Amino acid sequence: MLFTTMVADVLIVDALSAGSGKRKSSRDAIGCGPRTIAGILETHKISCRIIRVEDILSKNSRVRGFNHLAISAMTMDFSAVKQLVKIWRQYRKSGRVIIGGPISTDAHLVLKEISPDVVVVGEGEAIFDELLTKKFLETNIDFSSIKGIAYSKSGIPITNPPREFINEQVLSEKYQPSTVRIVDYPVYQASKVYVEVIRGCSNFQRTSLPLPNGRECSDCGICDSDDDIARLGCPEDIPPGCGFCSVPGTWGPPRSRSEEAIVTEINELLDLGVHRIVLEAPGFLDYKRGKGPTTTPCTPPANIEAISSLLKSIMTMPQMKEGSAHLSIENMKACLFSEDVASLLSEIMPSTSPNIGLETGSERHLKSIGKCGSPSDVIRAIKLAKAYGMTPFVYLIYGLPGETEETIDESIELMQHLSDAGAERIILYGFRSLPGSAFENYPSAKPNDPLSSKLREEAVRINREKKHIYVGTIVRGVAADPSWEKHGYTMIYPLGEGPIMTVEGGYSPGTLLRIKITDVLSPGLLNGVVITDESE
Repeated sequence: MLFTTMVADVLIVDALSAGSGKRKSSRDAIGCGPRTIAGILETHKISCRIIRVEDILSKNSRVRGFNHLAISAMTMDFSAVKQLVKIWRQYRKSGRVIIGGPISTDAHLVLKEISPDVVVVGEGEAIFDELLTKKFLETNIDFSSIKGIAYSKSGIPITNPPREFINEQVLSEKYQPSTVRIVDYPVYQASKVYVEVIRGCSNFQRTSLPLPNGRECSDCGICDSDDDIARLGCPEDIPPGCGFCSVPGTWGPPRSRSEEAIVTEINELLDLGVHRIVLEAPGFLDYKRGKGPTTTPCTPPANIEAISSLLKSIMTMPQMKEGSAHLSIENMKACLFSEDVASLLSEIMPSTSPNIGLETGSERHLKSIGKCGSPSDVIRAIKLAKAYGMTPFVYLIYGLPGETEETIDESIELMQHLSDAGAERIILYGFRSLPGSAFENYPSAKPNDPLSSKLREEAVRINREKKHIYVGTIVRGVAADPSWEKHGYTMIYPLGEGPIMTVEGGYSPGTLLRIKITDVLSPGLLNGVVITDESE
C-alpha cells in the first residue's frame, strides 16, 4: 500500500479497536463503519480515502492532501482519536472534523476533550447524508434542526434530540457501504471483512443488579411480557439488553438488510480480492425473524427460510464454490440455535464455526446481568453444532458486575464441560464499562484481579490444549503482513475456521498457502512451514 497515493477531499480514519493507538488484537478485522461513511460520500460525488489510525500516528504526514476528517471509533479508542485530531490540526487550520461510531455515546466528553465540529450520535447514515446535503463541508450551517448530532455553541456542548431508526428498506436500498474503498486497507486480501447483515438486537431484557447511579429493577414484569412494544420501555429507565452491552439501547431492535443488498456487497468485495467474509450481526439468528420490532430474544424461532436463501446465494458465488474465499458467521444466540439451524448450517457451510455468547457459567449471574437464555442452552447448542460436524466457539467475560468466587467456579466448571462437548475455543474478554450500557458506571475489569485470573488461566489452558490437535495437520491460509514479533516471518490467517499461524519467509498479501503446523507458540498462535504456494 502506497500511502502517497491516498489523496482525496475527505480522509476517513478507521480507529476501531485501536485503543491508545495500535491494535493488539483484531489485527485482521476490517469493520463496515468506515466503508459505510465512504459509501455516503460516494453518493454525493465527494472523493475519499480510508486510513487506519495507527498508520497516521506512525507517520503524521499522511494527513496531508485532505481537506476534511471523518473518524469512526469505539469508546476504547478515545486516546487514539485525541492524538489523531491533535495531529490533524497541526497540519490543517481549517477543514471539518466529524466523529461517529460507538465513541459518540459519550458525546459531551468527546466535545470537551477533542473538540470536533460535529459528533454523530447513534446511526450515522441519515445524519451524515443530511449534513452533506446541507453543504456542511463547504459552509457554516445551522445545526439546531439536525437530529442525532452533538456540537458546541459558544463553548457549551449541545446534544440534539435523537433521530428515528432507519427502517429496513432504506437501510438496504439507500445506504450501501463502499466496496472499492476496501483496497485502502493494507493486506485487505487476507483480512476478515465484515459485512453488516443485521443492525440492533432483540434482547430487551434488563439487568436486575443495582446500578451505581441509583437505578434498580422494580420487578415490574415488562421484561417478561409477550408484548414486543411494551418491552421497549422501562419505568426505571434501565438500558435494555445485557448490562455490559449498549447495542439495543443505541441501535434499537434488529433490522435486517435485504438479501440483494448483502449479496451485491459480498460479490463486489470478492471480485476485488477479498478472501474472508464475516456476516456481522449482534445476533445472526435474528435475521428476518418476527414482524415489527422484535424485542423477545428467544421467540419466535429463527427464520430458517430467509437464512437458507441468504446463505445459499452467498455460497454459490464462484469464489466460494471453488474454495478461494470463506464465509464466517459470528454471534448466535444459544436459545435460537436449534437442530433446524444446525442442520441448515452444516448443509450449506459445513466448515463453519458458530460463535455463541455465554458470558458467565452461573445461571443466577447470567439472569441478573440481563442475558437471555441459560448455560444449558449453550451446552445444548455446542453439542448440536459438534454433532453436525461444526467447530463452535464460546464467549465469556471476566470482571463482570456481580462476579463472585462462586460464579467464577461455576464458569470454570462449565468451560470444562463445553470443551468436552466440542467447543473448539474459549474466547475470553475483560469487562469494559461502556457509555450507554446499564453498567456504564461500574469499573472496568482489572487484568490482574486474583478472582478473574482463575478464569483466564483456565481459558488459556483449554485453548492451548486444543491447539495441539493441529500439530502435524495441513491448514489452508492467506498471507497477511510481516510478523511483529519474529523478524523474517509472515502472519498467515486461516482460509476457513482455524488458527492464526506464522511461517518463515516473505509472502505477498492474499497469497493462498498450505501450511503444515509444527508447534504451538501460544494459545492463539501456531508455527508452521509452507507446503504449497497456490500462486505458483
